[in-house]
Amino acid sequence: MLVDREGLWFRVLAGRYGVVRGRLCEGGARGSTWWRELARIRDGGGEAGRGWFREGVVRQVGDGSDTFFWTDPWVDGISFRERFGRLFDLAENKSATVAEMFMRGWEVGGEAWEWRRQLRAWEEEMLGECQAFLLTISLQDHVSDRWLWRTDLDDGYTVRAAYQLLTSQDDVTLDAASGLIWHRQVPLKVSICAWRLLRNRLPTKANLVTRGILSTAAHLCVFGCGEVESAQHLFLYCSSLGPLWSLVSSWIGSPSVNAQTLQEHFVQFTDSAGGSRGRRSFMQLVWLVCVWVVWTERNHRLFTGSANSVHHMVDKIKTFSYRFQLPY
Repeated sequence: MLVDREGLWFRVLAGRYGVVRGRLCEGGARGSTWWRELARIRDGGGEAGRGWFREGVVRQVGDGSDTFFWTDPWVDGISFRERFGRLFDLAENKSATVAEMFMRGWEVGGEAWEWRRQLRAWEEEMLGECQAFLLTISLQDHVSDRWLWRTDLDDGYTVRAAYQLLTSQDDVTLDAASGLIWHRQVPLKVSICAWRLLRNRLPTKANLVTRGILSTAAHLCVFGCGEVESAQHLFLYCSSLGPLWSLVSSWIGSPSVNAQTLQEHFVQFTDSAGGSRGRRSFMQLVWLVCVWVVWTERNHRLFTGSANSVHHMVDKIKTFSYRFQLPY
């Protein structure tokens, strides 16, 4: 999918789902379950994937024409999206290649930087840090970009190396996330909802099917994405709710979180903004509020037929967060 563009499988998938800027499309609701899961593992998602593949590869840049500036891990093995999440959220062109950014000028005052709005002072400082990274970058004409398997740069990918990578990963324990559930300024019903969620005890459709309450024909997500409504799917992977977490992160001014389990997401989201104890407390509160808003929206859609947009849900999250606590 990443390197063998002339291979049979790449050509079959390209013919069925299409290619955008050199990358196979996921296919949306019409894509097969098999292909959607592979695409999510490729992109660092998927319930079972845990981002292991995305973390195991690194991009080696030649002329930069086939490497995405923001999303590919091409500088020190980390993407600029991860390193400068706030700038990525504000960037007008999120799919620009390295070569395009270089040609337009990524130096101070260069035309490569186009933003949705004027940068604030601290965002200008972050841009300066980003540009400092780019000072050491030199592209090589007529040299193709390529992917490297991080754990063995010489011999490349092997199934054995992938297995060792998967089995060596440490999970975020339930205890680590459970310690964040109870917040003195969050209503008890919200914390109880999160407690049930982290233990997979919410009555999602997948759980109701397992208990024999619903038939397997009624297990699809209420948001209409065509996937099975499990807890992991509903709160992390639902394509209909995809923008919610990035919109919330953009509002707060913190990097986007790319965790693959709910426990990891809770812990990483709480720590993502860094700073003081008050800041972490607010991030903890916001995550709990997000969970509550998503779950109540799901129930409204299921039982009353009403539906709010993702942007309206984010407005609710802002309102509830400030109502409960205004720490800074």
